[in-house]
Order: sequence, then C-alpha cells, then structure tokens
Amino acid sequence: MVLFGIASKPEDLLEPRLRRIDEFLDEDELVDEVFRKLSERWPKSRGRGRYSTPAEVVLRMLVLKQLKQWSFEQLAWEVTGNVGYRHFCRIGAEKVPDDKTMIRYHQLLDGPVLRKIFDRIVKVAVREGATRGRRMRLDTTVAEASIRYPTDSGLLEDSIGAIRRGLSRLAAVGVKLGFPLKRVGRSVSRRVRAIGEAVRLRGDAAREAIKKPYRGLLRITGRLVRQAKGAIRGGRKQLPKLRGKAQRAAERSLADLGLVVPLAERVIAQTRARVLRGNPKSGEKLISIHEPWAQILRRGKLHRPTEFGVLVKVQEADGGIVTDVDIVAGKSDIPLLVPAVEKHRRIFGRPPRLVATDRGFYSGEGERRIQELGVLRAVIPRPGHRSQKRIDYEKQRWFRRGRAWRTGGEACISRLKSAFGMRRSRYRGADGMRRNVFWAAISLNLVALAARAG
Repeated sequence: MVLFGIASKPEDLLEPRLRRIDEFLDEDELVDEVFRKLSERWPKSRGRGRYSTPAEVVLRMLVLKQLKQWSFEQLAWEVTGNVGYRHFCRIGAEKVPDDKTMIRYHQLLDGPVLRKIFDRIVKVAVREGATRGRRMRLDTTVAEASIRYPTDSGLLEDSIGAIRRGLSRLAAVGVKLGFPLKRVGRSVSRRVRAIGEAVRLRGDAAREAIKKPYRGLLRITGRLVRQAKGAIRGGRKQLPKLRGKAQRAAERSLADLGLVVPLAERVIAQTRARVLRGNPKSGEKLISIHEPWAQILRRGKLHRPTEFGVLVKVQEADGGIVTDVDIVAGKSDIPLLVPAVEKHRRIFGRPPRLVATDRGFYSGEGERRIQELGVLRAVIPRPGHRSQKRIDYEKQRWFRRGRAWRTGGEACISRLKSAFGMRRSRYRGADGMRRNVFWAAISLNLVALAARAG
C-alpha cells in the first residue's frame, strides 16, 4: 500500500542491495557471536547492570557504517533521521545509540570475533551457491598504517612528545617527579627546522650540516628518557599513597611510559647509527612510536615503491567471494600458497581445480605440494630463467586463461581498499588494523552475496 506517493513499508525505503543484505544478516549464528562478546564485556554482564544495546542492532549498525564508509558520528546521524536505516538496524522508534557507544562496541568486536563472523558469512555464501570453489586466486597487498612518513627527526620529535605527555599526566595526578618538567617544544622545533634547511644542501654538505641539530635532538631525547626511567621508579613507589581515580590514572600513565621508553631508546640508537655514523642499514628500523608494529614494505610499484603498514593475504574463489583474509607476519608470498589451498579444502570439502597466483608465490616445492593436494591446474608463472619445457607449459591455453582470470583479483583488492576502507587503517594499534581488514572483507562478501541474490 502506498499513501501520497510514500512507501508504507520501511523496507521499501531501502536500496535493493541493502534489502538483500538485510536477509543475510538474519542468520542466528552471526548475532550469537556478537551477543557472546557483549556478554563478556564485564564479569557479570549477563545478569547485572542496565540493559545493553541488542547484539543484532550492534551488528547491523557496524555493517551499515562499513558499507557506507561513514564516521561513527555520521552513522548515528543518518540512522536517526532515516526510517529505512532504522528498519535495517532493527531500531524502530527506539533511541539510536550515539557515536561514543558505537565506538566502544566497535573496539569490543576484536579480531577473533570478526574472524568467526567472516567465516560464517563465507559458509552462507557456499550454502547459497554464490561460489562453487572450483577456482581459487591468491594475492597479497599492503594495508597502510595511519602514520606520517618516518624520518629520523620526526621519530625523535614523536618520542619527545610522547614521553613529555606521559610525565605531565603523572604530575597532574599528584606523582612527584623529582625534577622540574621543562618545556622543550621551541628547542625541538628549532632543531627540526634546521635539519630541514640542511637537507636542501644535498650530498656530503647536507650529511655534515644535519649532524649538529641532530645531536641537539638526541641530547633532549636522551635526557627525557633518563627522566622517564626515574619517574617510573619513583611513581611505582608512590602508587600506594594515591587513591581512587588518581591511582588508576597514574597506573595507566606508568604503563604507557613503560612502553614508550624502550621505543625511544631504539629511535636514539638507530638515529645515531644512521645519521652520525653513516650506517643507513641499522637493523630492523622502527618507523613509528605510536604504531611500532608497522613494517617497511617494498612491493616494486612505480607509483608507490615503499609502503608502511602490514602485508595482507586475500584469497578469493569464483563468484567474487573472499574465502580468507588475514595479516601476514612475514614479507614473502611463497609460504602462503600451500596453507591457502588447505584452507580452501576445509571450506569446500575439496581442493580447487585451478589455482592462480602471480610469480611471487612460485616455488617448485610449493607447486608440487598443491598438486599432491589435488589441484589439477597450477597457474603460477615461474620467475627468472625458464627452460623450453616450462615455456611450453605456460603457453598452454588453460594456463593463459588462468592468468587472465587471476588479474580479476586486482579488482577485488581495489574494491577492498577504495570502497570498503582497507587502503589505510583509521584505527589505532595492531588490533585496529586487524578490525579494519576483517570489516572490509565482510562488507565485500555481503555485497557480492547481494549481487548474486539479485
């Protein structure tokens, strides 16, 4: 029934894609995973306290946020004023959770929970016939960390700022530092500017000119590191004298300083080696004080030769369904091939007939092992020198068609990055990066399911 040109049903106000996704989110197992995590928030969350936001509402609002790439504030605003979105999120006429509440729920649903939700959606895709698992393509990409370009002067500046903020918080809650906390902002800025001006000289002249301001930065950072160590020792002794919120705030500040000080010492050591001693390869370089897990990744791209973040494996089956996604600890693609085929077998109960990757995954042992697992056609170009036999092998029609199909994986990665936010994590920490990766893959699979259902 339609009155005055307005749809009488809230679901009629939703776009067709959201209506189909709405049906897939009715899976009880998806809601149960969220409910279990919400009930573990506090020791007695199940039986005491005020009523929490329903698990179904939390799941649907976070899915809607990811699909639309909204901020948390925009999510609350849009859902509040849209009848269709209220129906999709199962809120009706009730109050919409505000942005701060949704931020807490988003942080609560960590990697292990999102992994279960992702795996459940993959099972739904298999059940609905969205993919038959006859073909598999595998690739890796870089998800960038939310950090600025890592320069030695920038890392020293960040170290100074982080330590000084920690010391200021300790002093604010009543911890006696035992030394005057001086303002060093102007001294740091002056030396950073001097480094920037010296770098313009180029060559040997620049290398010599930057040493003096760098020594000044190193002196300031070293002094603050020593003061922070003393403050940590003194603060721990003073903790029993503090009470309530002041004690808890002091504990947090001491814990933060305990993490920052070793990182600052690493920055000092690598800066001395790189700048003062002229050794640019000073071990595994730390590229961020705030995101120490971020890696330097060189993927050979002309437009972006060096990226800073983590390596992400994207495994896709026919039908456009991402069957596995995860952060890779190392920097090599070769060890990922065999476990990916084994994962495919666990999902579908059989190996894929065809496996297509780029040349970065090739190894003779890996190709042999996946064929032993039941893969009939391994489309993995061999890098470097190829014998005539290998050239003839790669000229076969099925191999060339498999290579053409593999390039479609680039489109999948492009959508994960551009449409669903996997290009650059907006959340802090390694856990935030993992949440960002899983939410992007979950959203892509829901959209792919909706397209197949339509």
